[in-house]
Amino acid sequence: MITAESKINKMLNEFPETLDVLLRASSNFSKLKNKFLRKTLAGRVNVSQAASIAGLSLNDLLIQLNEVIGKKEDFMKSINSSAQIAEQVKADKPEILHDISVDKIKDLDVRPVISAGNDPLKNIMAFVKSLKPDEVMHLINSFEPIPLYSVLQKKGYNHWTEKNDGIFNVYFYKTKNVNNNADAPSLSPAIYPDTNFEDKKIIEIDVRELEPPEPMLRVLETLSEMDDNTVLVVLHHRDPLMLYEKLEERGFQAATHKIQENYFRIIITKKK
Repeated sequence: MITAESKINKMLNEFPETLDVLLRASSNFSKLKNKFLRKTLAGRVNVSQAASIAGLSLNDLLIQLNEVIGKKEDFMKSINSSAQIAEQVKADKPEILHDISVDKIKDLDVRPVISAGNDPLKNIMAFVKSLKPDEVMHLINSFEPIPLYSVLQKKGYNHWTEKNDGIFNVYFYKTKNVNNNADAPSLSPAIYPDTNFEDKKIIEIDVRELEPPEPMLRVLETLSEMDDNTVLVVLHHRDPLMLYEKLEERGFQAATHKIQENYFRIIITKKK
């Protein structure tokens, strides 16, 4: 089944018939007909990012892609099982953005740069370099800059995005003592007194940069890879309260550890 996290290049290699679906969906995908450009442009882009860049409905695109490979029914089941999740897990505006003074928010409108046919990345990175630790970059763009999220995340920035009248307003901010490599509780028996993780298979997924409901869906999809000898480690930007009931229904249990602000580690195992 093709999911939001499926890489475009890998999908096209495994299911060449999906290229026609992309070409019919948007002219933005026309460059994918060139195999060299496809490898260059689509190597790191997933379906969710491609849909956002092309201004398409992610669910509609996934339905079409799965239909052409004979997996539409499986995908529709996954949609039905998570229909209420999207409404329940929408991210609230971070508290830090509620409390920050206006003079600490620095605006950067990259629409003129893009309209001139230029790549705004150099402008953005120079702007970020000029920010003080307690300042927030307010990026104004005509489309959601999804690839930028992971670029700035490596520099310690979280983000919050809102769309108003077709304009994307993205706020990049640092929390105090942000360090994505901060020491975290190890998978020791102390987490589950009756469990020894030394002989377990560990699967780790990082959903901190995904938009709701993708973190929930990614976790639920990964459960199919688990057995009694597997431990799933989820790195999340929040305490996923809505997840626990879903895990319970499927016979799993979770232990959540707050590492720091906007950084949680969830340890998931099958119930005995």
